[in-house]
Amino acid sequence: MKVRVFLLSILCSLSIVVAISNSRRTHSQSKTASAGKALPKNALSKEEQDLFIEINQVRAHPELYVAYLKKMKPLFVGKVYRKTLETQEGWAAVEDAIAYLQTVKPQSPFTMSLGLNKAAAAHIKDQSSSGSTGHKTSGSGWLIEDRVKPFGNWEGAIGENLTYGRESARERVLTWLIDDGFATRGHRKRVMSADYGVAGLSCGKHPEYEKMCCLTLAGGFIDAIAAQPATNSGKKSGKPSKSQPAPTPRKME
Repeated sequence: MKVRVFLLSILCSLSIVVAISNSRRTHSQSKTASAGKALPKNALSKEEQDLFIEINQVRAHPELYVAYLKKMKPLFVGKVYRKTLETQEGWAAVEDAIAYLQTVKPQSPFTMSLGLNKAAAAHIKDQSSSGSTGHKTSGSGWLIEDRVKPFGNWEGAIGENLTYGRESARERVLTWLIDDGFATRGHRKRVMSADYGVAGLSCGKHPEYEKMCCLTLAGGFIDAIAAQPATNSGKKSGKPSKSQPAPTPRKME
């Protein structure tokens, strides 16, 4: 029997995983881009470190990921991947990702922000307890724009990518790059965009999908607790992409 997954189909493993993203159009809170206070040494787990390295790797060397994606073609039969996972677009979505990566310019690595990292950790803590998925905080309905406020102020664009399931760092990144089921390819664009210069990242347990990771991004971020914010590479911040709805678990939309 073919396994059907909800809105964002998984292309990188036999287990169910979902990549979700949200980036609402908002006003810039400052005119200059800056990074937040750096994380303390060893603040990230091994899993988080691996994923952050992988994200910066694809930003610096998109051509490497073209090769990884091309290797997936023999594993597709129509829209079914590895004989078990039914995707929405099949190989066409992978082919689209390949074409994109062949033309995109390499980008500077993200700088890790303490404030954005805390916002990501807050979302992990909430969903590890509630078992919910998507971008809204349980009860309050907060989105990333709201969750970062206790930790500082963002500048320029702001967004969030989520991934659920027990996958490797590379599989999570490939899923975002393929972005199956989303016409705007928002997850992919956020990972590769020059509009984002700082990031936060947190991974943790999830009652239904076992594991989840939250990537928070901004053009710049000034931590509320930082006396003097560190600066990033000086890239100009841009506008975020349009909002994308979070899928309902176990439901095809």
